[in-house]
Parts: sequence; structure tokens; C-alpha cells
Amino acid sequence: MPVSFENRGWIAFDDSCPFCRQTVATWGPTFQRRGFQFIPLSTDWVRDRVGLQPGELPNEFKLLLPGGEILGGATACCRLARAVWWMAPLGVIGSLPGVHRLTEAAYSWIATRRQCLGDICLNPKWAGPRHHGASAFLESP
Repeated sequence: MPVSFENRGWIAFDDSCPFCRQTVATWGPTFQRRGFQFIPLSTDWVRDRVGLQPGELPNEFKLLLPGGEILGGATACCRLARAVWWMAPLGVIGSLPGVHRLTEAAYSWIATRRQCLGDICLNPKWAGPRHHGASAFLESP
């Protein structure tokens, strides 16, 4: 018999970001079964709750908890990981002092480049041919 969870929170994500939408498509069922709901950051009540101006998006996703707490980025990732039994050790380790700084750095790197992960780059700062130095090295004579 499956375990039933009441609403444990909302995972607010950038719905204009292809990487974010793919992440929701991949991980959505895992977290929805555990009582989390996905919602775009552009939703009026979400934008109001996290203090965003119309059209403004934060540089990280937000985890809105029913009690009013709002978590973001690496802290939210660790909290979500602890909700899934097989990810829980990563959530605990990622929350440890020292390790959490590394978790935050990794999350920040991904979040900053989220518009350019995959085949299409929507960020003009990194737009251009998607060519990796490793392949250039391997292709040289």
C-alpha cells in the first residue's frame, strides 16, 4: 500500500528555462508522490510570497513550505533530498557545515548557467557555438 503524504510544500521553478522544465519532467513524479507540488515562479501568489516584481525571477528555485518558511537553492535541494529515502544521505551530507559551502557553489554554478545547459543557450553572455575544449583537443591531429 503506497504511503500518502499531504501537501508538504511547493517547488517554485523558472518555467521559462528549458533546463528547469526538463528537471521538473524528470524529477516531478518522485517529489509529487511525496507531497510536493511544482509551480512556476511567475504565478502571482508565488511571486508575491517570495517578494518578486512582475517579470523578475530569482537566481534559484524556491521551496515554499506550508508553515511559511521559504528555502532556496542548495538548502532547498538538501531539504528535498531528505524527503526521499534513497537520496536522504546526500541531503544530510550536503547540509553539513563545510560541505554545504561546496553544495552551494555547485548549485550556483548550475543555476547561473541553467539557460545554457543542453543544446540551446538562451543567455547572451554564453551564447555562441556549443563547443567543448575536450572535444577540440581530441579532434586535433
